[in-house]
Amino acid sequence: MNGMKYLPQTLRSQIMMSFMVCFVFMAAIIAINYSNFSRLSRSMQFFEVAEGLNSNILEMRRYEKNYFLYRQNFSYEENVTFTNQLVLTLQREKDTLIEAIGEDNFNLFGKYVQEYSALMSKLHQTPCGPDGCAELQSLIRGVGQNLLTLADQLVSVERRTIHGLLQQMIPLPLISLLLLVVLLGFVIFFIGEKVIRPLARITRESEAVAQGAFERITPYGDDQNEIHHLVAAINRMVGELEKRREQLIQSRKIASIGTLTAGIAHEINNPINNISLILESLVEGENEMDGAERRRLYQEAMDQADRASEIVKNLLEFSRASHPRMEETRIEEVVDKTFRLVKNEMDLHHIRFIKEVNSDFPPFRIDKSGLQQVLLNLFMNSIQAMENGGELKVVIRSTESDTEARIDVIDTGPGIPPEHLNQIFDPFFTTKKVGVGTGLGLSVSYNIIKKNGGRMEVDSRPGQGACFSIFLPLASDATAVEG
Repeated sequence: MNGMKYLPQTLRSQIMMSFMVCFVFMAAIIAINYSNFSRLSRSMQFFEVAEGLNSNILEMRRYEKNYFLYRQNFSYEENVTFTNQLVLTLQREKDTLIEAIGEDNFNLFGKYVQEYSALMSKLHQTPCGPDGCAELQSLIRGVGQNLLTLADQLVSVERRTIHGLLQQMIPLPLISLLLLVVLLGFVIFFIGEKVIRPLARITRESEAVAQGAFERITPYGDDQNEIHHLVAAINRMVGELEKRREQLIQSRKIASIGTLTAGIAHEINNPINNISLILESLVEGENEMDGAERRRLYQEAMDQADRASEIVKNLLEFSRASHPRMEETRIEEVVDKTFRLVKNEMDLHHIRFIKEVNSDFPPFRIDKSGLQQVLLNLFMNSIQAMENGGELKVVIRSTESDTEARIDVIDTGPGIPPEHLNQIFDPFFTTKKVGVGTGLGLSVSYNIIKKNGGRMEVDSRPGQGACFSIFLPLASDATAVEG
């Protein structure tokens, strides 16, 4: 493990090191092959020299025998010619021969050639009878045989050398291929572990961000690694996106409040007018009213003031910019509070509101403000869809599996075309007229519900209204997913 600290930490350096190892390996294989082929080439060249020497000596011995038998000057001259060629070859290939057979053997070879040449010259100059030069001929044969033996040994040694080199070179390509496969496998594994696998994990975890779950990606590797820098940059982006989403939610709240302004003003104006009438009655009938009637009017005035205060409180609570806060709450209470915000808007559009509770759920631990934002957005969408009046129904019940609470928001509007159902939760997609909506409400609502561990679905048919369903998990440990 201590050796790992000496490895380069940056991804670029690690990849360069991997390819450098491959390059060094290939260079080593090429160098070994080059060395073997160079040795083989030199051996082949020397083998040709040895074969030439051997052939030269054989020709020289052949004319030697002819001269012994027939005493023809032609045979002697040919013998001298081949002897001189042998001398020239020894001089020309001196370094090669010394390297192959050693200096002592080379000197011995040269000595035999000189003795042979001197003996042949002496034989040529000595008049011999039929049996008069037998001793001299025997010496010549002995020296010639020594030369032939050395040449044969030279050829045999080089033949064995070439055979040995070929035996060494035959398995080398297979060994090189196996080592190269192992090395490439290591490089592929290294790139997979250091690049492909981290990028796949980043892609997988980034998909959650695309779905609205702004969770940070787990840091990877050393802080000098490019993947680590990429993860850090993505996490910074996720943080900024989360901030922008909170701003977007707040802007949607402000937009909703702007839409509700006329209805809220009318709602607040009613208790203020009632208080004004009560005070006027108290002033005019001061001397005619008994104490009980005055107390009743005072209580009515206080009730009207509480009513106005409650309306303002609901608006302030809804519009307050805050991070999601998980708290125990009942779904019915959130529905009722949201309805009170849009009650006058519904009255203005002649929309009848119905709430139906088919299950008695315990309090949920949920982002109350977020759920109210979602319901308000669905209510306002339904109100805008039913310009000529209609019915808005909220059904609270459990699913068939009893693992989720279901809130259905059903209207009797014109419905949603089938081709738009798959896009209804996409950011900036809207079927409203230009200037009426931004296309962000349902996208924000979808992300709020998902962040609370739930999901949203829509069912609609043209001319038969729309039903938006909110599903929230009943299990207390999965009710909310805090971001």
